[in-house]
Amino acid sequence: MESLWNEVETENIFQHVLNTESEKHPLHSLEKLEACADYILSELKSYGLATEVHGFKVDGFDHTFRNVEGFIGEGEGPELLIVSHYDTVRHAPGANDNGSAIAVMLEAARILVKAGLKGNVRFVSFNLEEGNPATSEQLTRIARSHGVVDEQGRYLSWHTTAIMKRWRATVVKLVYSGTDWETAASTAISELMDDLQENELALLREEERLLKGWTHTNWPGRTAIMGSSAWVEHAILEKKEIIGVLCLETMGYASEEPNSQKFPDEVDPRMYEISGTQEDLTVGDFLAVIADGNSKSLAASFCEQCQDGSIALPYACLKTDFGYEQAAHAMPNILRSDHAPFWRENIPALLITDTANFRYPYYHTRADTIDKLDFDFLTKICKATIATAIKLCN
Repeated sequence: MESLWNEVETENIFQHVLNTESEKHPLHSLEKLEACADYILSELKSYGLATEVHGFKVDGFDHTFRNVEGFIGEGEGPELLIVSHYDTVRHAPGANDNGSAIAVMLEAARILVKAGLKGNVRFVSFNLEEGNPATSEQLTRIARSHGVVDEQGRYLSWHTTAIMKRWRATVVKLVYSGTDWETAASTAISELMDDLQENELALLREEERLLKGWTHTNWPGRTAIMGSSAWVEHAILEKKEIIGVLCLETMGYASEEPNSQKFPDEVDPRMYEISGTQEDLTVGDFLAVIADGNSKSLAASFCEQCQDGSIALPYACLKTDFGYEQAAHAMPNILRSDHAPFWRENIPALLITDTANFRYPYYHTRADTIDKLDFDFLTKICKATIATAIKLCN
């Protein structure tokens, strides 16, 4: 089987990133968002996979969004899922977030369709991981009504730009320290009150109102992670049996610079199990593998393949003892991708990532472009993904 994953072509991974790099936002670049979905479907179909589209709606938004799928297998019985997401935030070309994952998923599909697997593998690329377009549209409309932004959504003064940056940073910090969203918003407004202009205060009061009812556990599927939440809900209704999920997320950046790797406040680096070649977790040259209490054996399988001599992918693996509810309160940063809805339903799933903003300096910016990516690193990740699928299915 080693000969199979050694068929991974780095050039293919590069071309997939090149072909999908562009802003893909549901409000500002819907055409490119849909074109990316078509590209993924076309590639999966060209490899010989059966393809499918799962459509879903968002309350308050008049559009049917698509999760796109390819399938290897007989159509019955347990399935291994290899997943990514294909939308981006505003202005970001998304080469790493999440073109890198789309590329690895597609190249893994190309190889695995030839593997003669005994089990079923489903490849899914989800939409709307980044945010809820109805909420974004509402916030933009409110901001315009208060004269805070222009028609392109840009803040009209440096003062407002700085205020909004401070407010969002304060809210996130409070939420990640255990405060509920509404209280965090109110507290952040109080801290900024002396610096707020009248229209800025009016805007923040509206945003505070919109945050009412958001909790640590209910936000996936409401404010972000929309497509995978809808897919999991549908899969449960269809009684799909999922043996595990490899969630590929923002995974193409590696750095050998000292102190290039950071960690969330709630995560101690000493909690990670590291590969034999990995020595210093302050250097961001490894792949992070995150598992909840239900996913430890899945993590062990993936990490075992990383250690194969023909792959030799350095990793750091965090195997927590708890499930979704505890993660939401104790380590909210580890829920920020499409594995979260699976954890919520006690389905084994791994978050496989370069750790995004804790390493990647171009995260969610215009500079998230293909020239920043390490394609040797991505090639190894693709090989480990293929090897894990072969082991679990055979």
